[in-house]
Amino acid sequence: MHTQELYAGVVTYNPDINRLKDNIDAIQNQVSKVVIFDNGSVNVKEIQESISKFGNIELIESNKNIGIAAALNKLMEWGFTRQYIWMLSLDQDSVCDKNYVRRMKTYLTVESKLGIVAPVIIDRNVGIVGHNPRTEYAHVNTCITSGAFSKLSAWKEIGGYDESMFIDSVDFEYCYRMRKYGYGVIQVRDVRLLHELGKSQRKRIVFWKIDVTGHPAFRKYYIARNNIYYPLKHRLWLRLIRGNLRNIGMLVVTLLYEDDKKNKIIAICRGWKGAYQARWK
Repeated sequence: MHTQELYAGVVTYNPDINRLKDNIDAIQNQVSKVVIFDNGSVNVKEIQESISKFGNIELIESNKNIGIAAALNKLMEWGFTRQYIWMLSLDQDSVCDKNYVRRMKTYLTVESKLGIVAPVIIDRNVGIVGHNPRTEYAHVNTCITSGAFSKLSAWKEIGGYDESMFIDSVDFEYCYRMRKYGYGVIQVRDVRLLHELGKSQRKRIVFWKIDVTGHPAFRKYYIARNNIYYPLKHRLWLRLIRGNLRNIGMLVVTLLYEDDKKNKIIAICRGWKGAYQARWK
């Protein structure tokens, strides 16, 4: 596989410019093209200035925040129309090591029908997030979008990302449909990506360890909504039960550990109720 057969897509929204520079510096020499989709950032001029020195970066600007799912679809469409095979998706605060693409490319062809190849995610605040394979690579149910390579033909076949989800659980629903259509979703044990999921802190409640993300109210809304919307959409009844339990847990954690409690609790309840209304209209 030649490097020009893959490119990097980055979604930005009011990014920390220094962190974004680190991100771009780390990846731009590893791929033939970096495409940034900006979701209506107030500091878009600074983004423009920060990438101006690079010759292989394209910036697509939106005048409003259309959500992570729609932004990813725009980035994937960009590559699909130009006949690329894979897109490496990166969040604005994810920084790859200098050999990241070379190491991950090895796994893009280990099986004949792969849809997603992902690393192990290390959160700066709480450590490993999600799966942590024991073998060289393993099939997983879900993975985080950032750092993952997604096959463009598979993205097209399954209908892209669900734009009604806007943000949160977008990647998990996408992985579910990949697997439903027969595509492999694998995670590579020895390739890791440093990432940051909000401003997470790990707390202990009696025997349980929990992650306190500190997300603002609008994020709480979509987390609660999509905890319910995603399993309802696919009639995954056990996951629906889990989604309800997660929403209860989010209410408890918000009450115990977070600020702006009233607005966040209202947002959680609105998202929770809204998911049922959306699916049962």
